[in-house]
Amino acid sequence: MALFRIFGAGEWGLAVANHLSLQSNLVEIYLRDNLKVDLYSSSNVHKNLGIEFNNNITFFNINEIKSISNSADTINIIATSSSGFLSVIKDNINYFKKSQSLTWLTKGLDHSSGSLFHEVLDQILPNKIAKCVISGPSFAKDLVNKKDIKVSIASTDDSLAEVFINAMNTDYLDLIPTHDLIGVEVSGVLKNISAILAGSLTANQFPDEYVHELISISQQEVYRISKSIMTNTDGYEVSDPEMKNTLNSPACLGDLNLTCFYNTSRNRQLGLKLTQDCNIQKLLSKIGTVEGYLSTATLFNNKVYSQSIIIKSAYDILYNHIEPKKILEAIYS
Repeated sequence: MALFRIFGAGEWGLAVANHLSLQSNLVEIYLRDNLKVDLYSSSNVHKNLGIEFNNNITFFNINEIKSISNSADTINIIATSSSGFLSVIKDNINYFKKSQSLTWLTKGLDHSSGSLFHEVLDQILPNKIAKCVISGPSFAKDLVNKKDIKVSIASTDDSLAEVFINAMNTDYLDLIPTHDLIGVEVSGVLKNISAILAGSLTANQFPDEYVHELISISQQEVYRISKSIMTNTDGYEVSDPEMKNTLNSPACLGDLNLTCFYNTSRNRQLGLKLTQDCNIQKLLSKIGTVEGYLSTATLFNNKVYSQSIIIKSAYDILYNHIEPKKILEAIYS
């Protein structure tokens, strides 16, 4: 029986941990904050999510991982923010070097290097390690409340994907497998930037048809960017039909629809508030971390992404402070 170790305790990570535990899986959650470890261990509740943790879940300080063995039956899952992903690996490098696999729930990329997470892992961990990413249109509360959810699971190892499918699939959660790890990662990056533009389209009275067209453009760019990365990367190649299947998967089309149309997305919230004279830093201080804002700056000067009209348009609005309506009209010209 697999043991699931989750690093990070954001709401999505906790919701996944809770879901795994409800299917009779053993789950360990590793946190940096001792106060949260004590709080969750003593109260067994997360009030905002409405979770009552059961006995299948145990909480630990992440420093304890240095003295814990890493067996073949251990499934390690990173559930941090994008900014915390690399530090968790580096701070516990000896542990992760002994891992057979690594799975992440984190969407985005490493902003210090501009690399996707599989590229970061290949630089600091043995290439033979099996990799897996779970991504799609999902909210923590929806999983806790057992609403119907479909997500993509992209893995370099079929047996690893099968472990998750067997452990997590229910009548309300469906994991859709693919080998297109790069396409799923790129989708998770680009959808955040697209959602900012979608919010700005709505704020500037463009009808919903323009958002639908933006989503189609974003799908095309996911394909082009993924193909470019795949051409220069060994070990992650998939067939052209499978790459195209990704475009209509939960990780791509599903997540684009969710983030571009629903105001619960922080990226869309930022877009809704963008005006020519707005103070973006003040907006960000109210909204919180907006992954698409950070990703736009990270990718703008990256040659792999430099031809993207989505990234260039977002950069002109967010960093060059050009009138949003002018930039948005140019996308469709």
